Amino acid sequence: MRNPLLLGIFFVFISQIAFALMDSAIKWLSNDISTATIIFFRNLITLFWVLPAFYYSGEIRNSIKRLPLHAIRSLSGQIGMILIFISLKILPLSDATVLRSLTPLFVPLLAFIWLKERLTWVLIPSFFLALAGVWMLADVDKPQFTVLSLLPIIAGVFVAMAMVAIKRVSRAAKGAEIVFYFSLTGIVSALGLALFTEFTLPSSLAVWGVVLLMGLFGSLGQIWVTRANALTDASILAPFYYLNAVFGALLSHFIWHETLGFWGWFGALLVICAGLLLLIIPRRS
Repeated sequence: MRNPLLLGIFFVFISQIAFALMDSAIKWLSNDISTATIIFFRNLITLFWVLPAFYYSGEIRNSIKRLPLHAIRSLSGQIGMILIFISLKILPLSDATVLRSLTPLFVPLLAFIWLKERLTWVLIPSFFLALAGVWMLADVDKPQFTVLSLLPIIAGVFVAMAMVAIKRVSRAAKGAEIVFYFSLTGIVSALGLALFTEFTLPSSLAVWGVVLLMGLFGSLGQIWVTRANALTDASILAPFYYLNAVFGALLSHFIWHETLGFWGWFGALLVICAGLLLLIIPRRS
């Protein structure tokens, strides 16, 4: 697969599978360990493998001059992650996923403002088609909007900012460097959060196993989404982030026994069709 567009879409596709599996693991862990603990191990596991890769890249000294960009990407990503983890703990998995689905709507706007990426007409129907599909995924059990429902929506804004920042940073830095600073910031954020909440270690081998799976899925998702943004415009990838809601709904159906129903499956189909629009219809300026 040599086409950068198709390769970028492929990487974002598999990244959303990984992130959906990570979300499901977090939902399971939230009953046993604190949010600070989840964030800490999510980033620590990634740091274990990315630190050697970053060290042997020989870019440690050169990366210092890119710290402002890394700060924007890492801080926005970590704020989004913390809010997502909290929302997964206090809201049903499907509700948190659906409310977070506004993220792709913010990506092209931020990419246009910051990176000067062109907004093409095909993006508009893609976004609204995907948005309609995501809300159908909630079927008759659409989330009742409360103050707590703002958490995943605000998280979506920060995640969108992080996605656009990845594209900007990847012009000068490689994936290992980007993921290293993100994970390091996450560990510091988790320890800071623990000062105001609590830090509880896993209580059994089963919980430790799920912690490792969470870290694995999160690491893979981080690698693949970074690779995707290095290959393709952030605005083009935006509709494919809706697939996280599709995979999250599927996991809710098969693992958490939340029934999708006819409109839920139809909504998933709309999300997929929205992404296919970008492949079938040529881009024009």
